[in-house]
Amino acid sequence: DQISGLISDKSGLGELNKLIAQRKVRHIKKKQVIYYEGDSVQGIYLVITGKVKTIKLTEDGRQLMTGIYGEDQYFGIPSLLMNEPYAENAEAMEDTTICLLPRDMMEELLNQYPDIGRQFIKILSNNLLDKEEQLMQLAYHSVRKRLSEVLIRLSKQEQSNDPLLLRVSRDNLAALAGMATETVSRILSDFKDELIIERKGSQIQILDLKRLRQMKN
Repeated sequence: DQISGLISDKSGLGELNKLIAQRKVRHIKKKQVIYYEGDSVQGIYLVITGKVKTIKLTEDGRQLMTGIYGEDQYFGIPSLLMNEPYAENAEAMEDTTICLLPRDMMEELLNQYPDIGRQFIKILSNNLLDKEEQLMQLAYHSVRKRLSEVLIRLSKQEQSNDPLLLRVSRDNLAALAGMATETVSRILSDFKDELIIERKGSQIQILDLKRLRQMKN
C-alpha cells in the first residue's frame, strides 16, 4: 500500500511513523467537507478508515469526481509539493477518520529524507495516469461504457471482503462518470434487466464482471 511504499526507506521509517503516531485522529461525518478549493494548504491527509472523494465543481454546479481515497491512502499531496491552495474540494463519502500531517513537519521530513519525496512523486504519477484515463473515457466512451469502467474501477478499490459489492450512491457514480444522475439511474436499470448487476438498497452487487469489462463502446 502507499504507506509501506512511503516508509520503505529505513532512514525515514521511524520519523514518519513517529509523526503519524503523534497526530490526533479526526472523525469526519459522511458528506462533511474537509477542505474547499482555494483553501490554504494545511498539510497532507492520511485516511485511517472510511473513504474520501475529491471533486471539482463546474460553472453550472455539477460535480466531477477526481479521486477516491481509502484506508492508508494520502490526499492533498499536489498542493503541499507545489505550495499552492487546494485545487479541489475534499469530502467524506462515509463516516471517516483521517490524520492531518502538518505542512511544516512534512516539509522538514521531505527535506531530510529525499526517498520519501520520490515516493510521493510516484503516488502523484499514478494519480495523474488515473485522471488521464478518466479524461479519455469522458471524451470518447459511450455512457454505458463509461459507467461500466467506473463500476470496474470501484470494484478494484473496494476494501471489503466482497469487492463486487459496491457502496456508492447514484450521485457519486454520476460525478465519477461525468453524466447526469438520471442517466446513471437509467443505465443501472438496464444493467439490472440484463443481469449484469443487482441493486441492494444503496449498494450495487456486480453479478457479471466479465460483461462489464467487455462492454462495447
